[in-house]
Amino acid sequence: MLAAALLTAGALVLAVSPQPRPATAVAESETEVLVAAHDLAAGLTLASADVGMAKRTSTQLPDGALTAEADVVGRVVSSSVRRGEIITDGRVLGAGLSAGLGAGLVASPVRLVDLEVAALLRPGDRVDILAATDGAVSAAVIAARVLVLAVPLAHSADSPGAPPLGLVVVAVDRETAGLLAAAAASSILTATLLPP
Repeated sequence: MLAAALLTAGALVLAVSPQPRPATAVAESETEVLVAAHDLAAGLTLASADVGMAKRTSTQLPDGALTAEADVVGRVVSSSVRRGEIITDGRVLGAGLSAGLGAGLVASPVRLVDLEVAALLRPGDRVDILAATDGAVSAAVIAARVLVLAVPLAHSADSPGAPPLGLVVVAVDRETAGLLAAAAASSILTATLLPP
């Protein structure tokens, strides 16, 4: 009976004593990062109004997240970015299109005859550039598997209201850049989109 009384008293003490508080989760630290202020199209040269700051936890941060406006203003968007998306170093090209190109490569502008084809292309795509002369039954590949750097929607300075000219900027070696320039003077240029 004594043992039962002691057990009952112990249970009563445990029932009325304050329970220890559960350990609270450690609050994650937040970092301010750059995000797109609105949808950003590939080829856009970024200005201050195109980006904003937002706080994100460490688990929400992708590798290469940028944290300063100065890191992106004047740089070119490499692929489309949605409003609110974190801007990373992989989403922007250098201050110049040729920044970061390998040795011996240059950024070569190519004007495609078919605007719809140019509209399909995105920075990072691999394409063949083909040239055909008037009346030809086939086209020749002038530049094979070249990397698309930008697809700026350039307009003619003579006709501001005119539609885009189908300009595409690709990374090629100097010899191929010369071939593209020569072909542009005498042929119709188009592109074939290749698998990655």
